[in-house]
Amino acid sequence: MINIKKNSFIVGVLLLIISCNSQKAVVASAPVKVLLSEEEQTRFSTFFYEGIRQKEDRKYDQALETFRMCEQIDSTDGGLQSELGQLYTLIGKAEMALTATKKAYVSNPSNWWYNLNLISLYAALKQTNKAIDIAHNLENYYPEKEEVYQILNSLYKESNQFAKAIEALDKLERIAGVDGAISMDKFNLYLQLKQNKKAIAEIDKLSAKFPSDMRFKVLRGDIYMYQKMPEKAFEIYKQVEANEPQNPYVYVSLSEYYKDKGDNEKSKENIVKALKLDDLEVEQKITILGDYVKNLVSDTVKLDETESLFKLLLERYPLEEKVYDYYAVFLQFRKRNVEALANYETMLNINPKNEQTWMQLIQLRLQEQNFEELQKASDRAIATLPEIHQYYFYKGIAETQLKNYQAALDANYKAINLVKEEDKLVKGDYYAQIGDIYYKMDSTERAFEAYEMALVANPVNIYVMNNYAYYLSEKNQNLKKAESLSAKTIEKEPKNSTYLDTYAWIFYQQGNYSLAKFYMERAIDNMDKRQDPGVMYEHYGDILLKTGNEKKALEMWKKAYETENKTDALKLKIENLTSVLEKKEK
Repeated sequence: MINIKKNSFIVGVLLLIISCNSQKAVVASAPVKVLLSEEEQTRFSTFFYEGIRQKEDRKYDQALETFRMCEQIDSTDGGLQSELGQLYTLIGKAEMALTATKKAYVSNPSNWWYNLNLISLYAALKQTNKAIDIAHNLENYYPEKEEVYQILNSLYKESNQFAKAIEALDKLERIAGVDGAISMDKFNLYLQLKQNKKAIAEIDKLSAKFPSDMRFKVLRGDIYMYQKMPEKAFEIYKQVEANEPQNPYVYVSLSEYYKDKGDNEKSKENIVKALKLDDLEVEQKITILGDYVKNLVSDTVKLDETESLFKLLLERYPLEEKVYDYYAVFLQFRKRNVEALANYETMLNINPKNEQTWMQLIQLRLQEQNFEELQKASDRAIATLPEIHQYYFYKGIAETQLKNYQAALDANYKAINLVKEEDKLVKGDYYAQIGDIYYKMDSTERAFEAYEMALVANPVNIYVMNNYAYYLSEKNQNLKKAESLSAKTIEKEPKNSTYLDTYAWIFYQQGNYSLAKFYMERAIDNMDKRQDPGVMYEHYGDILLKTGNEKKALEMWKKAYETENKTDALKLKIENLTSVLEKKEK
């Protein structure tokens, strides 16, 4: 059927053009070029190429200093400003990148690459009209270059100027000739403008230009379906089927036709025909099957039929990872995780170096909370791909749950050594896990040191803030710091019952029982139904006891003990308070 999509990938288009392949200026007049002595030119070149090398080695700070030494010699050099623009982009300084890129552009307005860089920056900054102005100036210098009109087309589509996008495509077509991709783009744009006759004319033009290409005839039939003229569509489909019985697309369209008519048997029959044809790439078959599945998710009988189609593809492509991958997702949807795991194992037999397959296997084990199998899966993944730090993270989770704390620590420290220095947020996650492990090992000071390092790496990690604050309160240490950390978590997530419980408990430890009661009641009110309430009920009971409500405190402790929170300490508190109340009643 007709597919209408808006192209919003202008930055990607520009980057693709730059990687595969240097306008009349609208900025400012070019500065006077500095005349360098031979010695100055030598020094400039030495620094310039050293800066490029440092940039390529990701030594951005060093590269910036080196380029600044170049600027002291000649700040008007376009190549230097272009490199600076790229460097500032890499380090996230967009405005400085724009300033440098403009200088490069002004130094030589006809340079193809300077123009592309400036257009790309304007597009990234959502200054689309400025990007269009530069693209039109680029057109003045390169009126016969196809990429210019591809850029203009993308920019106009990005700003919803569809008529002008079509004008750009018309110019491109005059250079490149009638082309399927161009006509299809114009077709979709005309549909956006609700100019259906012109849209259809584009398909008719393709059919006339390429009479032997049945794809366009099939599309003509699809248009008839779109126009609610199914019989005309059917007539074209049958013509194509007679002329080209190996054309898989006609069977996809016939399947849609029969589905529209309510004939599900013939709809499935035609999908099966399409899936059996070798002319259709396996990825396209998977896409077709995926679209077919989407329409059947509420029908168990049809899901069984769909599974037979997956099995058909597996028979035809027994070594194709993607088929097993999609089938595994389908099996998980049907809550058949054991079979899904078997599919991932088959994929790993085909390609043991597939990082994503290992991750899917590991995450499914985690989802099942099967920590012994998670440990085994992560160990196997590490043995195969020891440089992937994420596998150590999951190994750390498994070892922690199995109370193999030293093994969990070792896994996390190995992971940290594999993480790039600039990936501070990732390092923060590992230090957070290390802090949790040390606390379980009763190494309180080392736990708190790890939490400090986690917050240096990621100062807004509220998970770390909460754990750190709670454990400080448990140890009755540095309660002001604990309160400050916990307050930040409440500010971020004011209805998170876990964070509210921590905040309340800190006030309890400080002896501020009225605030403790207020926040604990909010914690209980906001509790998730899937959450075990035991600890919160126990805390609430402790707070109620301090505020003089002994009977309700006992009630809360008993409720806590009915959950998974059956500790000896809680049992003793219940017995002691029961005894006290019984004596009072006597």
